[in-house]
Amino acid sequence: MTIFEWGPLLKRWSEDWLDGLAAEEPEEFEELDEDLVRERWLGFAPASPERLTALEERIRALGITVPLPPSLRSFLQTSDGWRHAGSSVYLLAGTEGITSYGDPYGLRPMYEKHLGADPAEEEVLRAGMWGRALQLALDSDMTDVLLDPGDVAADGEWAVYVRHGWSGEPPDRYASFRVFMEAMYKKFYRLSGAHPGFETEVTRDLDARVEQARVACLRGDLDGALAVFKEAMDLGRPRAGLLAAQLTALLEGSGWIPVDPRMDDPLYAHEVLPLKISDHLGRHGRDDSFVLGPLTEEYATDRERAAIVLEEARRRTYEYVSPGPFGLAVTEARARARRGDTDGAWQVLAAAVPTWEPYGEDHLAPFGLLGDPLLGPVVTPERGRQLLLTPRAGQAGAAPAPAAGAPTVRDGLGWLSAGDPGSAVRRDSGRFVLVAGIEPEELAERFGTGAPGPVARGSELWDLLVPAPRGNRGGVVRFGGSGPLARIGAVDGWSFAFESSLRTGVDPARLVDPGAGLSHGTRALTVWWEPGLFHFACAEDGAERYGFTVHGQARRQWGDLPGALTPERLFPDPAGPAADRSDEARALTAIAEVFTVSLPRFALDHGRLPTLHTRSWT
Repeated sequence: MTIFEWGPLLKRWSEDWLDGLAAEEPEEFEELDEDLVRERWLGFAPASPERLTALEERIRALGITVPLPPSLRSFLQTSDGWRHAGSSVYLLAGTEGITSYGDPYGLRPMYEKHLGADPAEEEVLRAGMWGRALQLALDSDMTDVLLDPGDVAADGEWAVYVRHGWSGEPPDRYASFRVFMEAMYKKFYRLSGAHPGFETEVTRDLDARVEQARVACLRGDLDGALAVFKEAMDLGRPRAGLLAAQLTALLEGSGWIPVDPRMDDPLYAHEVLPLKISDHLGRHGRDDSFVLGPLTEEYATDRERAAIVLEEARRRTYEYVSPGPFGLAVTEARARARRGDTDGAWQVLAAAVPTWEPYGEDHLAPFGLLGDPLLGPVVTPERGRQLLLTPRAGQAGAAPAPAAGAPTVRDGLGWLSAGDPGSAVRRDSGRFVLVAGIEPEELAERFGTGAPGPVARGSELWDLLVPAPRGNRGGVVRFGGSGPLARIGAVDGWSFAFESSLRTGVDPARLVDPGAGLSHGTRALTVWWEPGLFHFACAEDGAERYGFTVHGQARRQWGDLPGALTPERLFPDPAGPAADRSDEARALTAIAEVFTVSLPRFALDHGRLPTLHTRSWT
């Protein structure tokens, strides 16, 4: 069995702890025991063989037959006890101080009472631990350090449990005494490492490696940089936390960046704040103080400026900005995303990543994009990783950029009938118009009852307003506004206005197809489907050319329908559209193929598109 060598760790711990106290609390340092300061040692003399034997005899008298855990034995042979093991344990017992815990607070019966009918093994171990554990903490801030002889690993190590009497939480478990001590050493560094006067060989080495990892990260070495940042964070290096948080935000789609909330700092104003506000609004937060900054006179101006950004974000009018060529690409990508071309928007951003310019040495990537109402949804975690794997900030020649991926494949229309519980688009009903050769703004003028509204987001995509049929008392149709509410955009030369969550139970005889009025000087397609109903029409230059309506067993068609679009081909069952919606999928796919049209799945499911109150269809 390999015995852990404690000497180097404990010596480094002692010296670094003393240096840290001298930097942070010089007055407290002056009051330390002279021998401790002179010897620079938090421990004591090694335990003699006789003391170890006496300890083993005492624990056998308690009915504990398993040998002392190897890491504790080798520790006692290095130092018979330890001072300042973590922030709340001031003295760990040596051989003479280790005693039975005795469960003075009656925790064992309380834990056993809450085990339940089928408890997990770790729950049973923890419940029984209180009655058999040994106490290691001699002096602490209401903290017990308990060694459990009933939780023994194959290598002979006993689990250690740490209970803080003031927390009310279950105890923390460590796999061994060695793991516990290493964790307390890291905890000491996390508490002391941020102090500007605290500097050791360990901090100097970590800081040098963090800087190397920062440069490597800009070259596209994402995973290697993250590993270094994590190691440095475990030992309390604040810069590592700032750098890692930016990467994590892009990899997870959200996050908190530890930056002082100063609006005169462009990193905060243009990157951190938009992300913070986006997370805040996504949680439907009502207390804005978190994103506005401290409520002090010193931060008054910053709060006023932050409030402007917050209001823009609430109205979906906020626009992320970035300097240089990448900023120009952001503007172009936003224009594409506004029309529903989210794939095109991402391609523009991805191509421009090598030209991105940071606001300072501690800025690694344009994570503020996540706070843009239009572009945030475009930067998925997968795309965030691709962005971070791309060399940037002048490092373009340092490593090859990742492949942009396969050519864009248009979504078509068949996806509208496929089930997807994570979608914002209902698959069982919907309607849309597609008009060729005009911009969404012109479609809004032709079809809308007013100017396009703000960009819709989140659950609001469900709030599509349609007139309720007489007598309808269901909970699906929503009311309000100045008419049906559609999302508008453009794909491949066709502008669209799309609505879902309908299920109005409309009588086809009341249908007033809007296509003729939208098709002046061009061509327009209209589609409406819901259970038992499918309507399609094509209009050109102000007149309907052909189309069909299938409503249960009733069928009507007009004009010179293309063979691929006849009701007999698309809806072969005389009883009407199939309950499994396979007929709808066939019809939508056929329309997409005949006219080479598409609706953007990502933009409608997850994106942010302007909304438009449209004229009535009935």
